[in-house]
Amino acid sequence: MFTGLIAELGTFRNLTESATSCQLTVAASTVLRELRVGDSMAVNGACLTVVRFDAHSFTADVMPETLRRTTLHALKLGDRVNLERTLRPVDRLDGHIVTGHVEGVGQIASVTP
Repeated sequence: MFTGLIAELGTFRNLTESATSCQLTVAASTVLRELRVGDSMAVNGACLTVVRFDAHSFTADVMPETLRRTTLHALKLGDRVNLERTLRPVDRLDGHIVTGHVEGVGQIASVTP
């Protein structure tokens, strides 16, 4: 579960694709604190599972269907992505309770300053 509040803007580093799965690497700092392999991380709103990390980035599994149904497939090296850690039972419930499981992609019709 997530609150929908962005913890950090990460930087897209790499996407490796195979026939059955893919892995996405994102440079970050704040969200890496207390991170563990197996944790969920919302990347641009999509819930992904962390498979490895170091002091500067994390890598998460991405299923091909997730790539097809989100904007993750269109990321280019250096693009900024919204990052959010999971909600813990002791956290304040600011924002919204969301699952991070994507049901569709919308389009912005207009922007008014």
